[in-house]
Amino acid sequence: MKKLFVTSLLFLNLITSTFSQSNNNAQSFSLQGKIIGEDAGRIILNYSGKDSKWVQDTVPIKNGEFVFKGNIIEPSKAQLNGGNNLNNVEIYLESGIMKIELIKDKFKESKMTGSKSQLELCELNELERPINVKLELLKGQEIQIDDSIKNTSIDSNKHRLEKRWDDIDKLWVKTREELNQVWLQFVLNHPKSYVTPHYLLILEGNEVISLESLKSIFNKLDISIQNSRYGKHIQDDIRKKGNSSIGSMAPDFKAINVLTNKPITYSEFKGKNIVLLEFWASWCAPCRMEIPHLKDLYQKYHRKGFEIIAISKDMNKDSWISAIKQENIENWHNISIAERYFVDSAYLTKDDVNENYFVQAIPLKLLIDKYGKIIGRWSGYNIEYEKDLDNKLAKLFKEN
Repeated sequence: MKKLFVTSLLFLNLITSTFSQSNNNAQSFSLQGKIIGEDAGRIILNYSGKDSKWVQDTVPIKNGEFVFKGNIIEPSKAQLNGGNNLNNVEIYLESGIMKIELIKDKFKESKMTGSKSQLELCELNELERPINVKLELLKGQEIQIDDSIKNTSIDSNKHRLEKRWDDIDKLWVKTREELNQVWLQFVLNHPKSYVTPHYLLILEGNEVISLESLKSIFNKLDISIQNSRYGKHIQDDIRKKGNSSIGSMAPDFKAINVLTNKPITYSEFKGKNIVLLEFWASWCAPCRMEIPHLKDLYQKYHRKGFEIIAISKDMNKDSWISAIKQENIENWHNISIAERYFVDSAYLTKDDVNENYFVQAIPLKLLIDKYGKIIGRWSGYNIEYEKDLDNKLAKLFKEN
């Protein structure tokens, strides 16, 4: 099985993030559609509207036809939903009149005109297609082997099947990495495309490119793309990545300990304690897997000045508190970055953790020395990461 586990929050973050842009730039659009095999019913369009808020518009289907009208501030990623996964497709809206032809239960085979960005997305999709076919085949093989493992009681057969599953999974991971290269080449070749910043966000979220490479690529994008909704998100990520990189001074923050209801800041530990920031969530399986090891480290070094600040991305407070008690980590400092963030990011202040730390995927660990410098960063769960953390702490407390 895979040794590295990461729970990505990219799309969740994008959906909940907003950037205010002037409504004076809003332009109208019309999307005229036809659906073969669906004469009546309703269809939903989700998109970013003129005030950068997500809009969910529903219109009736009459005689197999429908029309959406609205306002956008720039070419925008949208989703057409006819009720299930088969009747679901991502498109790019642009100002003016667009037309789309759909087939019931085959929305992803849509044909659309009137949107330059949509043509660019289709170009990218064609480059992705052979890789996605390989990924689907490999995933199908994994499912078949899983079924075989469940249906065998012979240990030697189970061991052989598990090894086969691991081999296929490694091939799946390697094949999946080919998509990163396709996206990177598209980004480099399309500096004026509104599709580009979306995939640049995915690349930075997957940590395929370094911070310096991200800056270099972003600075070569057209100014209109840099100032787009996703472009501003990238600018903000560049700032946060700089804050969260090894060698940077950890930004201060202010939060409330969920169990004691008392305020906590990073600055109260600076100069006195070695601190581990542990970004996690109750629903994140890899996060829960690494907690026993962190508990051992806490027990070993806490009296010497080691503190763990567990920063949750849970949206459900009850589930979060329940997980804290289940894991028996009440003696850690337990705070959240999600309580306001997932309601509306407009309510965030400069003191909030999420405003100054780059947290694209969890679990994420940041080790901070007594002087406030970030000296370790690990994204995902990996046995090798545990060993690296062990070695750094052993060295730090030996020197102290």
